[in-house]
Amino acid sequence: MKKISASARALFWKIFIRIRWVLRFSRKQEAEIGARTPDFTLRDLSGRSFTLSDSFPKKAVVLWLTNLCSICEERIQLLQRIYEANRDRLEILAISTLGEDRATPERILRTHRMTFPLLLDPGDWVGKTLGLPHPVGACPLYNLLVLDPSGVIRFKSHLSAIGDETFLEMIRSVVATP
Repeated sequence: MKKISASARALFWKIFIRIRWVLRFSRKQEAEIGARTPDFTLRDLSGRSFTLSDSFPKKAVVLWLTNLCSICEERIQLLQRIYEANRDRLEILAISTLGEDRATPERILRTHRMTFPLLLDPGDWVGKTLGLPHPVGACPLYNLLVLDPSGVIRFKSHLSAIGDETFLEMIRSVVATP
């Protein structure tokens, strides 16, 4: 069987995600805007645990469920800039949906010098609990959730499908919420 290049695979998933976004053919109930997210605890690569509810009520939270594909990887610097500018009012939790793969998250951390947590979710508990299904090796259709300081979803998108200004404006509105 012929190997598909990484750029062809990335292009396929980008097109797939955008088509699915428009058609919305998934029948599963997904995390809805206005819904409260369930609490969870995950560990990072060094074994430190992070519990979602520890951020509330002092901070808003961005949940980024990702397979760390090249398309999402291109957007890490945007997330890093947002985190650095708002770390006193905003937590970003990157959640790896790569199963038992530790090499890719380790490479991402080394390459991009992320200072926000990259958590491992080998069983995709968060994605399944939030109703964000995805094929193995792909990001969920909505892989970016912005939660207000009470844990309520205020925005959802796919990281690669949102413009920088739209995302920045959403962050500003959520972190400004008392």
